[in-house]
Amino acid sequence: MEKKDNNFLRGDGKIPTISIEAENLAEATHKAIIACHDYGCRIETPKHKPGMSLGYDADIIVRVNNPDAEPKIYFPGIHDDGRGVMQYILEVTHGIHNHWKKCDEHPEWWGYTYNERIVKQLPFVFQRIKADWDEKIGQWGDVIGRPSGRDYQFTTWRAEEDIILEQEDPPCWQRGQIRLLLDKDGSLVIDYTTDWRSRDLLKAWNENNNGQIELMKLFRDKLSDMLDVPIKLGTYIDRSSSLHLYGLYIDRDGLEKQIEQMKKEGYEKKSMSLDDYFTIPSGRDGDGLKRLISAQSIAEHMGHGLNQSEERLEKLGFNLEKWAYPEEWNSWPKEWDLEPSPELFNK
Repeated sequence: MEKKDNNFLRGDGKIPTISIEAENLAEATHKAIIACHDYGCRIETPKHKPGMSLGYDADIIVRVNNPDAEPKIYFPGIHDDGRGVMQYILEVTHGIHNHWKKCDEHPEWWGYTYNERIVKQLPFVFQRIKADWDEKIGQWGDVIGRPSGRDYQFTTWRAEEDIILEQEDPPCWQRGQIRLLLDKDGSLVIDYTTDWRSRDLLKAWNENNNGQIELMKLFRDKLSDMLDVPIKLGTYIDRSSSLHLYGLYIDRDGLEKQIEQMKKEGYEKKSMSLDDYFTIPSGRDGDGLKRLISAQSIAEHMGHGLNQSEERLEKLGFNLEKWAYPEEWNSWPKEWDLEPSPELFNK
């Protein structure tokens, strides 16, 4: 490949900040990709090699006003198929692959999982919310409590594991924060913000946030049950210190032409509901994919390897049409109900 002189593209070497607002996740993905391309700085992106085009990079905050509204899937901002997206959601919400951390036997596995980083913190977050609710109920004439704290947060970063050179790929997701506000009608509303150090905008952002929105919905369900009041879903806010489009996508995938087409078409033609996307390519709906993923997990524990195909599972005796998956996959994880205690961190 002929070496490119890209220095004239670098500008002043200062990272721009960009703010985006959208009604749904598909629109947010569409707007974020275009904004990063149009206003981002030019820089070597991860996996850059000599001769590659410089990628695009910016500090971007995205507010999704109606996070559970469809469409949630946007092409080309998605990489996995429907089964992969469902598996990723369950990894984030229920930790189905927390055991896939690297060890002596499997040095190629992950250095962390998001779920195992946050799950022991959440009972303490819920305890703090409940304490604020009980303390402030009835004050200032309120009929319900006012859990309006700014400290309902949890983090993934572990300095002793993540800053060392041996951690080649530390967590991209850094922090989650729950906010609870009262609207003008006196209803309780949950807003949720996530902070990320770095992400691939074209292939990871849309899937990441489908997982986070499902997590947000489970937070709502858990807190509504705990406080015994209905809670509305508010805004989802995503902050990324480095949201980038790889230079590789310019050279290999024709990114510039994709951007031109995106601007002409808008986001609707390239969008799809999450439920419809689950059916690609297997034709299975969400419950069907949960049955498949559960069977794959059992087959793995039986020593048959990871992510066995449907054909292989059927040969192993799994009836994928009737296979039962864990009931808690339709609700919040049982670990969220544990009594907060310092001993949780020692388990």
